[in-house]
Amino acid sequence: MFIFILTSSAMIVCAMSFDRFMAILYPYRYNGIVKNNQANITLAVVWITCAFLSSLPLLGLRSSLLYDTGSVCFLNFISTSTVVRIYSFVYSLIGLFILLSTIIFNMCVVISLCKNIVTTNAVSQKSRKKGNTFNVVFLLVIVLTFATCWTPLMIVIFGHATALFSDVGTLELFAVRIGVTNSIIDPWIYILFRKENIFAITRKLGTFCDISKVTSNSVNNNVTPQTDAQTESDGNTSARTEHSIDIII
Repeated sequence: MFIFILTSSAMIVCAMSFDRFMAILYPYRYNGIVKNNQANITLAVVWITCAFLSSLPLLGLRSSLLYDTGSVCFLNFISTSTVVRIYSFVYSLIGLFILLSTIIFNMCVVISLCKNIVTTNAVSQKSRKKGNTFNVVFLLVIVLTFATCWTPLMIVIFGHATALFSDVGTLELFAVRIGVTNSIIDPWIYILFRKENIFAITRKLGTFCDISKVTSNSVNNNVTPQTDAQTESDGNTSARTEHSIDIII
């Protein structure tokens, strides 16, 4: 289950990155090749591929391992068996390819959107500029989260497959745990960082700031007349006092 969740999440993120890459950089070609059921077909291919890869331990082609503390069962990539090392090497190469592809696709999209933001100056295109800014931030969050969680696991698996790593300790357990964490964080990023949610939060913050400014200005306006009136009253009192003293003299 861990292998299926990890691999399917990574492949879905990569497929979505490629979809955004084609839609933004090659819109005419994208509109020509995209069909109604293409997303469903892509998901089906991803899930079938990941199900096959994750079921290999059940077929006896590789083994699983219960790592330290007994809390995580994952691919046995620390074995010195030739078959296990070959599979671990192929699996790590596939994972690194997915990682690099995702980063390249998203960086190309970010660069293209940044160029659009710089060149967009018309007042009528402010909403488009705001949307591009949101997309840039959203893609950067996705890339950083995915790269942070996925890279350590792929490096550790590749290191054991090529005999660069030999010791088994907390590093392997940490890499597996942080890799699984990526599958938990990704859906929440797509849910919480939706454009509608971000714009709604921004509007509420802007309304709150406007109310605070209005309240502050009204308080200042109320304080200022009272001070002026008090000053004028004090001045009149002082003048009357001086006039009375002159009469007495």
